[in-house]
Amino acid sequence: MDTFAPMRHDGRPTPAEWRVFGARLLQAAGLGSLGAGVIFFVAANWHAWGLAGRFGLLEAGLMLCVVVALWQSPPSRAGQAALLLATLLTGALLALFGQSYQTGADVHELFFTWALLALPFAVAALSGAVWAVWWVVLNVGLALLCNRLAFGHFFWLVLDDWSRDPATLLMLACLVNLLGAGFFQMLRHSRFVEATPLWLVRLLLSIGLGYGVAASLPHMTDHSGGVVGLYALISIGIAGATLARHRDVFPLTVLAGCWITISTAWLAHSMRLDDIAQTFILAVWVISSSAAAGKLLIHLLHQWRGSTEDGVAP
Repeated sequence: MDTFAPMRHDGRPTPAEWRVFGARLLQAAGLGSLGAGVIFFVAANWHAWGLAGRFGLLEAGLMLCVVVALWQSPPSRAGQAALLLATLLTGALLALFGQSYQTGADVHELFFTWALLALPFAVAALSGAVWAVWWVVLNVGLALLCNRLAFGHFFWLVLDDWSRDPATLLMLACLVNLLGAGFFQMLRHSRFVEATPLWLVRLLLSIGLGYGVAASLPHMTDHSGGVVGLYALISIGIAGATLARHRDVFPLTVLAGCWITISTAWLAHSMRLDDIAQTFILAVWVISSSAAAGKLLIHLLHQWRGSTEDGVAP
């Protein structure tokens, strides 16, 4: 949920917000420990349990989670916790299947299958936490895909007109996460606002823009101009939408960090950095660009916060 006690005027969390955050953090840690405990129990007793016993234990745990979710259906906390555990146990079952039968599938295919099978749990949970776990699983698969996909893979037939370099897949991962962030931002204006907290939108935005930064680095592609141009258009679109809303400077903050990183990488790439003067120039650029971006962001933060308090911004 996004609803907390009112924040202080300086933007810092109140004691009530810290207590809520601490309680939810402990709940998440407990659920993660419970899921990990089941998985480690199977692994520790691998030789003591037969194949049917291993599958039976995990399937029983998964079925129990589904029953609890049906009994205490979301948005109840018990139902959401059960579906989060079901998501984790789905991955454990797939890992057990791959270990037992040696299917020969790539690791990224395992994570994509996990994401596909766990998608109904994420949809039914009505929980930002479950969605966050689902997106982590999907992004692990995307990261593995970007790192391991050979050019002879059938996947390249879909992208036959694209340049076959790592930047292509990195930009694809960027777009997937940014589309997810946009989708959840739209849901925040619907009755599903409680299931789409602002931090989830920010998380996907940050991950997506991070993929774009990786794709725009000099050593990633032989066709850097097109990739950087596409990322620049995406950045302009996000910046324009943020400036039009006058509410949240977080996207601009992430964009500033991304473009400082890209510009610094390209500046270092254009120089040999074989003497102290060039290193000094690079340091001056990082410091000056960061200071300028920080000053502008603080100005916008104060301006937009005042407009919101006066009822100007929606």
